[in-house]
Amino acid sequence: MAAKLLLSPAVRYHLSKNSVDPSIVAGSGPKGRILKGDVLEFLSGNRAIPTSGLFRPPTRPKGKYVLNTSATAKSSKQTIHIPKPVFTDIPNSGMRNTIARRLTESKTTVPHVYMAVDCPIDQIMTVRKSLKAQGRSVSVNDFIVEAVASALVRVPEVNVRWENEEAVPVTSCDVGVAVATDSGLIVPIVFGAQRLNVFQISETIRTLAGKARDRTLQPHEFQGGSISVSNLGMFGITNFTAIINPPQASILAVGGSQLRPAEDGKPLTVVPINFCFDARAISEESASAFVNALRRNLETPAVPFSSDLG
Repeated sequence: MAAKLLLSPAVRYHLSKNSVDPSIVAGSGPKGRILKGDVLEFLSGNRAIPTSGLFRPPTRPKGKYVLNTSATAKSSKQTIHIPKPVFTDIPNSGMRNTIARRLTESKTTVPHVYMAVDCPIDQIMTVRKSLKAQGRSVSVNDFIVEAVASALVRVPEVNVRWENEEAVPVTSCDVGVAVATDSGLIVPIVFGAQRLNVFQISETIRTLAGKARDRTLQPHEFQGGSISVSNLGMFGITNFTAIINPPQASILAVGGSQLRPAEDGKPLTVVPINFCFDARAISEESASAFVNALRRNLETPAVPFSSDLG
């Protein structure tokens, strides 16, 4: 009897499916074990006998469960109509098509190399607070553009463009600043940024951004430059990478400020920056030197003199 209880999954399946008690099936296997063929042979020549216990399959009560409400009976006869989603195709603007084409070409043909660094800006925040008390509003991005221009002066090897299959040095520190508009992203240029203080840079960016959103930028105001700054920190983005805008050879992606523990355990305000450069035009050594110079400039910013407040 014990041998008959050693049932294979196939045997159990057929016994359960047909409500057959294994004790009434003669086994032909070793020690009287029931085989699949024994069950099939039994089923072909014998009527299934209902059993109880383990081998009785669950049965469904006869009849239908119907809520005794007129509303349910009425609704069961109704056809449920699921509304089809409505889509609106919005054609791309000419500017967005141009951006897509140029950036796709850049990403697929320009060897992008990335370097990331966290730049302390506690002193910048202190200076901004002091300036605000004097009625002057200067953004962190204004200080970043100033720091970029100063770093380009220190590391001129990064101040280049890639044109005609060669790196072309740029004598002026012309920094592009990405501005989001309804039509797409445009990058007006702060020309000669190395000659401007942070107030002049701030005013220039404010003017260019306004013209970009009003669609009154002239071509010479967004053509040129060797590097761009794309800052998404004001949109809550903490970290991202950017695509080089040819023929420029590099771009900075700036995230939002964050608190990090300093070496002494005190909170430190930093901005994460991803520096992307064209490996054909800029070496890794030059890029590293530029990133370190940029970090120092942001850590110890140039404090505006009272004469600059005019």
